[in-house]
Amino acid sequence: MNDVFDPIYALGMMSGTSLDGVDLCLIRTDGEQAIEVEGRHYRAYPPELKARLLEVSRGDIPLADVLRLEKDVTEEYAAAVVESGLLHKAQLVGCHGQTVRHMPQEGLTWQLGDANRLAERLSEVGYPVPVVMDFRRRDMAAGGEGAPLAPLFHAIMMGKLGRPAAMLNIGGVANVTVVDAAGNVAASDCGPGMGMLDSWMQERVGEEFDRDGMAAKQGKVDAELVIRALADIPFFERPLPRSADRYEFYGLFDEMKNMRVEDGAATLSALTVEGIDLTLRGLGMDGAALTGLYVSGGGAYNPVVMDGLAHRGWNVQDSKVLGWDPLAVEAACFAWLAVRRLRGLTTTLPTTTKCKHPTVGGVVTA
Repeated sequence: MNDVFDPIYALGMMSGTSLDGVDLCLIRTDGEQAIEVEGRHYRAYPPELKARLLEVSRGDIPLADVLRLEKDVTEEYAAAVVESGLLHKAQLVGCHGQTVRHMPQEGLTWQLGDANRLAERLSEVGYPVPVVMDFRRRDMAAGGEGAPLAPLFHAIMMGKLGRPAAMLNIGGVANVTVVDAAGNVAASDCGPGMGMLDSWMQERVGEEFDRDGMAAKQGKVDAELVIRALADIPFFERPLPRSADRYEFYGLFDEMKNMRVEDGAATLSALTVEGIDLTLRGLGMDGAALTGLYVSGGGAYNPVVMDGLAHRGWNVQDSKVLGWDPLAVEAACFAWLAVRRLRGLTTTLPTTTKCKHPTVGGVVTA
């Protein structure tokens, strides 16, 4: 492949395990060092679609219903792209899809989203651009965990910083990328991000999330439950790097039935912090030596989690200090990964997903 590649406009789309909607970010990039953000957009899922996604994510439903759901999710993606006003510049679209199952120990993962339908819808409005989806399964075919997928992008974001440094994304599941003093990249999922806390607030008080950590601030952490969770949940026993499905931690709710809302919020926030701290130290990081722990995702706006990490000695900083909106990072990442797929450049490494060799993930439409 030609080593000279002029930057192009790529539109990235990310809908995470929070199931709240889809983030879009248009960047101009060569899939390597050159990255310029041109604009971003967010479209919330309709409540009915969110409810259906929650149902399929937490249980088995008829296959025909899954197919109908994938069609509707894809139509929602197309509507988000058109609504964004960003399509007129885009030469390529990279879409992560909506995860409904992630079973890394069996080499299985499923992200809803039909690349062909999305490409056709964009063509119908006058923009026949290629669409890249299905980023995870090539990595899993090579023995990888299929996640996290952002580490190489995170490393570029931190490229001009002193080392070692780390980039933390706190979405439904938390994941972290570390770059050591020699420039080596490693990564792993950490455990629950905001997903469990969001579910707790939704089911107990009808709130979408713990805004500003107000519930957790008024609660008391059940330290014994946190310690027991770290010891008993199989995810925390698996070697690094490891990846998680949001719902593999939900058995913990059975032990929280009689908790006050505030105590549950405090305990779940503490579990998020402990999982992140455990992973960073497992990847060989030291708070005193780290130049910074840069945070993106919805968790960047939760002061209880951010303060908890700071109290454990991590130099926590919002990704805005790197010039990045915390809510734009993942969507931009999938635009960047789409360009790398187009160029045949590596998207995962053995040190980020446990794959047997570097892989190039993603399937491209015509």
